[in-house]
Amino acid sequence: MTKTDILNAKERVKGATTLDEALLAEAADAARGVFPTLPAMPLSVPDKVEAVLHLIDIALPNWSIQLTGKATEPDGHWRCSLRETRGSDEIEIVGLGTGQVVSLALLEALLDVALQKIQR
Repeated sequence: MTKTDILNAKERVKGATTLDEALLAEAADAARGVFPTLPAMPLSVPDKVEAVLHLIDIALPNWSIQLTGKATEPDGHWRCSLRETRGSDEIEIVGLGTGQVVSLALLEALLDVALQKIQR
């Protein structure tokens, strides 16, 4: 996968209102170019949040996930940041994502990290 594949997947995630299996598989395939240990996504994924957290755990072990949002809103406004867990505030890469549902915010943040890593 190329930078263009990651950018395309990130734009599709950013424009989505829900995360379906096809979009999850596309994003995982794009990120696999940077994180080759990511598994292929199964055809049926009952819990999308759990699936994206699993991808993050494999791609970015020991990174911190910060998730904020308001669950009371009908089309939530979730924000996610992924950052390396270190003792220093000088973090080189921070992945950022937003979405109407938690899974989209998490997935966009993962793709943001992948994009930054491929540009290095």
